Amino acid sequence: MFLQELGPIEAEAFLTLACEMIEDDGIICLEENDLLDQYQKELGITGFSFDPTAAAAARHTLAQLDEVAKRKVYMELFSIAVCDCEEDVTERITLTSIRDALALSPHVCSELESCVYDLYSVYDEIEEALELDLSEDEDDDIA
Repeated sequence: MFLQELGPIEAEAFLTLACEMIEDDGIICLEENDLLDQYQKELGITGFSFDPTAAAAARHTLAQLDEVAKRKVYMELFSIAVCDCEEDVTERITLTSIRDALALSPHVCSELESCVYDLYSVYDEIEEALELDLSEDEDDDIA
């Protein structure tokens, strides 16, 4: 996670937009819930409760961040949008709205999205390698 420098107000604003992103497609999957729990722990926020009416204020709060922090926020929100291996049209609309609220260029956001896809690809490779090692160890134990 790249959001360690967020203060409590910005962290809650991020969680508000994260929840908005998760609920956008109408399907809340286990990966999304786990990711939200992880964000809450890493940001040090306990007892967070999503208020959909706070989304506009959350955008405004995060728009006050410096350029690099805004890019990190966008990248993390995009990773939530695609963590279920699908990007819904409503999620894209929300991402565009967030990009505009943060005054980020489409080019920068596209680059960040590519990085997230690359990162997920590496995670998949790691999972495969970990599973491969387990099956090889089991075969060695049998022999």
